[in-house]
Amino acid sequence: MGEVRLLGPVEVRTADGVVLGGEPRRLAVLAALAVDAGQVVPATVLIDRVWGEDPPGQAVRTLGTHITRIRRMLEQSFGDVTVVNHPGGYRLTAVPDHVDLIRFRDLVVQSRSSSCTPERRVELLRHSVSLHRGDPLTGVSGTWATRTREQLTGELLTARAEWAEAELAVGNAMAVLAPLTTLVDANPLVEPLVVALVKALVDSGRPTEALERCRLHQQRLADEYGTDPSPQLTALYQEILRGDRHPAGAARVPTEPERAAPPPPQPPTSPPVADRPVSPGKRRRYGMATVAVGTTLAVTLGTVAMFRRSGRTAPAPAPFTVTEDFSGTTLTPMQWAANQAQRENGSSWSPSAVRVEGGELQIRGTGRNPTGAGNVAGAVCWCLEQGIVRSYGIWEVRAKFDVGSGYAPAIGLYPAAEPGTPGWGFMTMARFDEGDRRVMYPVMRGAEAEHVDGAPVTGDFTAWNTYAIEWRPGFVTVSLNGAVILDSRRLPDPVSIPTVPMFLYVQINPGPEGSIPAPNEETPSQVTAHVDWARYTS
Repeated sequence: MGEVRLLGPVEVRTADGVVLGGEPRRLAVLAALAVDAGQVVPATVLIDRVWGEDPPGQAVRTLGTHITRIRRMLEQSFGDVTVVNHPGGYRLTAVPDHVDLIRFRDLVVQSRSSSCTPERRVELLRHSVSLHRGDPLTGVSGTWATRTREQLTGELLTARAEWAEAELAVGNAMAVLAPLTTLVDANPLVEPLVVALVKALVDSGRPTEALERCRLHQQRLADEYGTDPSPQLTALYQEILRGDRHPAGAARVPTEPERAAPPPPQPPTSPPVADRPVSPGKRRRYGMATVAVGTTLAVTLGTVAMFRRSGRTAPAPAPFTVTEDFSGTTLTPMQWAANQAQRENGSSWSPSAVRVEGGELQIRGTGRNPTGAGNVAGAVCWCLEQGIVRSYGIWEVRAKFDVGSGYAPAIGLYPAAEPGTPGWGFMTMARFDEGDRRVMYPVMRGAEAEHVDGAPVTGDFTAWNTYAIEWRPGFVTVSLNGAVILDSRRLPDPVSIPTVPMFLYVQINPGPEGSIPAPNEETPSQVTAHVDWARYTS
């Protein structure tokens, strides 16, 4: 079977093993099509990806020439794969087995299924990481290629860390020790790789080297960023010191029941909002209305002096991870809540626009109001009695969003406290204001501080992507498919990090509002945010 390869040098491999390539611009066009295989890619998007801000004078004609030659190369290699013309764009008619990037992502998704056995997970992840042949998109230059290469490198590193953990879970420490050592030496700040290497060293009977790896990592973070290791690595260090590390997937000791905090205050009549500049004379407004949902959980993670030279330290709390994969037919009782709120712009949030179906959470924007008074949409939070309301940790969400004007999906963390509470703030992992779902941006706001907007990121957000936020006492990072797109430590000015407990929310903001257009004839009757799974790790 032929294959379009992106996870290394961009090339086409025929069924009999012959590798076909071409001049760099043609490879760039092939890559720009293949990352969205099976979907129509507008010609304007292809031109932007290939030439950036300096397209040739006859860009459309030049693009067409490259498409013709690529079509011939594909038909020579596959027979059943080609490039099809569509009004205003082109589509690569390839299935996952024809493109290594798509097959890689499918394998990783399968490995994360709750029904996947440890042995099957190892098999899937071994296959996924074997597809990596070097730096993604090698041979393609330009801004888009550089940005995409960084994103794909992050995805590959995440998959390698998951592969190592899967091997460790079935007792294969020696199989991962050498490749992990090389990976960590090349990527010393990718902490999941460091954690996996430390575990592999212990499981291979080398605890002293494992402790030294922890010490070196702690020293690097302190020297370069002035921060501490994550609670997960801190807890692992303490386990090694106590001799409590159990290899080959030994059962983890359950954490103690968490203390219930008092119910959050009733939400204000109008949801709190924050302004974000869009363009001269225009402002965006956005926010998440708090929900009165009874008792919440508030857990304050104790800080641990990981590498004190003298004195005794308290044992670190065991790492806590919980995943919601929406495998039922309703929201998990006592964990999730759907929001009901009327907005000042005439739109509203309604629980009727939220449902669980086909193994995913679906949050809809339903209907259009011909008067322009406002649309109706859904909003949910992971915030009930047994939900996740925490200070600090890592939240991850895998989601995709339908195209449609008049609505703006958003994923983020919102505080279980009233504005004005010391440490109050909120953080938006991803927000999409434009109807084509090609641009997203993160937002962070701390107590008594101006909000911080991350740089807009372009991509196809109608496809599945993984959004994540790591919130620690000293920093916040927002990631897209494993690649960091906002790091508070790299901002030019100091920022105020929120400290109050927060919960995860996913919602569709119904227009009209700022850059979200008022309902009109072009507004679809329904758009949906699809959530595959959500995960919290302390």
